[in-house]
Amino acid sequence: MSQRAARLGRVIAAVWRISLAEAIAYRVSMLMWVLTTTFPLVSLALWSGLAASGPVGDYARPDFVAYFVAAFLIRQFTASWVVWELSAQIRSGDLNTLLMRPMSPMLYHAIQNLAALPIRIALALPIGVVVLVLAGGLGWPTPGSLVLFGLSLALAWLLNLGVHVCIGCLAFWVTESTALFEVWLGLYLVLSGAAVPTSLYPAGLAEVVRALPFHASLGFPVELAIGRATGAAVTQGLALQVLWAAGFGALGAWLWRRGVRTYEAVGT
Repeated sequence: MSQRAARLGRVIAAVWRISLAEAIAYRVSMLMWVLTTTFPLVSLALWSGLAASGPVGDYARPDFVAYFVAAFLIRQFTASWVVWELSAQIRSGDLNTLLMRPMSPMLYHAIQNLAALPIRIALALPIGVVVLVLAGGLGWPTPGSLVLFGLSLALAWLLNLGVHVCIGCLAFWVTESTALFEVWLGLYLVLSGAAVPTSLYPAGLAEVVRALPFHASLGFPVELAIGRATGAAVTQGLALQVLWAAGFGALGAWLWRRGVRTYEAVGT
């Protein structure tokens, strides 16, 4: 068992090094990807202008700056692209190669995503700093909330990964699972807090939106980062993140097992 664990550890380390090298080699392409995910900064320009003459709800202009800069950065830290790679591998047959490797394809994709994090952070932080310098205003988490924020960030990443795996696995049965992801992405932009803080939705609707996985993957970590989630709201938000991450993780594992059986049966 120890030899098997040591071998798996060496394989994981090798995949990490290769994935990091690929991320560095394609840093220009990754910068383009980062620039295409600046939607929260576009929202910042809109809401900052609206708040120039006075607060909107409980958000003044500096609050909007802190919120949307945090949203932009957190989106970079929790991003995934498994749905495109997995669906392409299933359609092209390249999944066969991954299935023969000494590690789960799901673990392989997770390591690939994590290995790109340092490059994404290095590319995204300067953009966030420039926006702060030009617009001014930032809310920092209190020292006591940093651990909770780190936990929330990890759960948001797991949740996004689970969603990508679930939709990517649909390629075992449908031709264009990525088209379904575009629908999810459209809902995400509206309901996650990327376009508008979910607390500004009308009463009743806000409660529903804030219970959905979209808010758990972005809006809640943002509110925690800038100190707007406190007390019972923190416990409730983390519980929802755990619930949604576990739910999509379990669904993704089930779809993967069913899909691989179908894939292998067709290939025989």
